[in-house]
Formats: sequence, C-alpha cells, structure tokens
Amino acid sequence: HMHFDLYDDRNELLRYVEQKESYTIAVTNLPQLFEKYKHQYVENKYFQLALGFHPELVYQYSNQQILFKELLSETRFIGEIGLDYTKKSKEDVSKQTEVFEKILEWCSGNNKILSVHSRSASKKVVDMLDGFDGTVILHWYSGGITDLRRSSVGDLPLRTPRHRRHGGPLPRHLANVTRAYPFPKFFNHKEMPLHDTMGY
Repeated sequence: HMHFDLYDDRNELLRYVEQKESYTIAVTNLPQLFEKYKHQYVENKYFQLALGFHPELVYQYSNQQILFKELLSETRFIGEIGLDYTKKSKEDVSKQTEVFEKILEWCSGNNKILSVHSRSASKKVVDMLDGFDGTVILHWYSGGITDLRRSSVGDLPLRTPRHRRHGGPLPRHLANVTRAYPFPKFFNHKEMPLHDTMGY
C-alpha cells in the first residue's frame, strides 16, 4: 500500500499511478484525512483510497471513531488500521485494542479489504482477526507462521521470503504485503516501484 497523506504533490502521484497502470491502495492515517481526500481526488481503476485510523494515532484522536463508522459506506478499502504496541502506555494500548475491535466488528461481513498494521502486536492482531469475515492484508507482519495457520480455511501462498521458507498455506482471507511507500527509501515517488505495493 501507499501512504497517500504523506505526499506533497498528490496530483502528480495520481498521474504516475495511472500512467504506470499500477493498482494501488492509498491508505490514510485518520478518518478526517480520508474524508478530505475523498472530496478532492477522483478514484479510478488503478487508485483506491482507503479509510484509515493508524494505531499510533488512535489514542490522540479517539474522538474520530464515530466519523470512521460514518464513512465506512464510502469505500471497500480500509487502512491503515491495526495495533502498534511499541513503547506505548497501558492507556494507549487499551484504546488501540478497543478501537481495532470495533473496526473489525463494523467491517466483518461487509465485503471489506483491510490493510492491517501489527508492529510488536502480531499475535494479538491475529487473535483478533480470527473469525473475521473479509479479506486482510497483513502489512509488515513479523510474527510467527504458526499464529497465521491457526485459522487456516484455504490455500493462499505465503507472500514474503521469510514466511515462504517455511512453506504451507495461509488462511484464504489473509495476504501479506511487505512494502509501504513513501517509507523510507522511496520517499521520492518518481523512484518508487508502485507495482510492488499490492499484497494480493
């Protein structure tokens, strides 16, 4: 996926995506940013804007939960969402978990595609995803392969070299994407290989 809200010249970026015919999920970090860009930029075959609530911002902007729910009907793509327990207070962790649980409840069974963050919280994320009715892209997943297989319901090839070495299937509703732009190497989008941004 690609962090649309971190680019300065978004119109140029959209031209690049269409020119390269590169299917791209443009994630956002907050509901208010999704709402803003949804009105400013036109989606097309190659560019889809995702409704996001980044876990590192959930505690500070927890009042945007209602807005997130209200905007759910405007897109099939959700992200970036999830958990990030890296150096967080107990209050922060608790709020992240609470909001992520709500988002999963709101999205399950509604034909959504989720881009999920799981830094320092991979096992908890997988536990919470168990039983989710929809498609999940695990962004930068670094947890154990055993956790992923616990809810296996189909055969989906592993997408990253680290996990591919271990072989075996992933649940049908899970995929794994290993890159996000513009972090950090490809901050200049003229150099970024957008064709690598999709994990499914």
